[in-house]
Amino acid sequence: MTEYPNWFESTEAKSNFENMLAHYKGQPNLQFLQLGVYTGDASVWLMENILTDETSRLIDVDTWYGSDEEAHKEMDFSEIYKFYSDRVQPYGDRVTSVRSKTVDFLRYEPLEEYDFIYIDADHTATGVLLDAELSWDILKPGGIMAFDDYQWLSGKGANFDPAPGINSFLNRHSRKFRVLHQGWQVWIVKE
Repeated sequence: MTEYPNWFESTEAKSNFENMLAHYKGQPNLQFLQLGVYTGDASVWLMENILTDETSRLIDVDTWYGSDEEAHKEMDFSEIYKFYSDRVQPYGDRVTSVRSKTVDFLRYEPLEEYDFIYIDADHTATGVLLDAELSWDILKPGGIMAFDDYQWLSGKGANFDPAPGINSFLNRHSRKFRVLHQGWQVWIVKE
């Protein structure tokens, strides 16, 4: 088996998932949406620790083609997709894998309302902003939205970093949410 970086455990992500999503544990009929999936570390954790009721579902959306980020250049994303698929296979139809650009999924797929939306796909300012704007209306009131990599820097300038896009979204919707956490990740709850 090839070893892949586990960014879910190597950043504050896992502890934020544990702290911010604990109240959802075992609840029925939850709908979670994850934009940007990679190897499925967060997916497996969610299925084993939060979405434990048989009626709760996770939709994972990713191209599984990677990006022009330096860390992706040496990776074989067809192998990563297979690795991910093997990991979520035990959860059957409770995990839906959608191989698509997140923007295409959010614009054209049948829309449901979600209890939790995790944004960790396109890391450009524009990409993050589009994912957030297109997700906002399908997040239930009281639902949680989380952004990963808020402090990540591409080295290519602000247009290639997530923070300006996240900040733009937060400024545009400032009276419509409450901040739960801001650090490497930003977590908000929709009012």
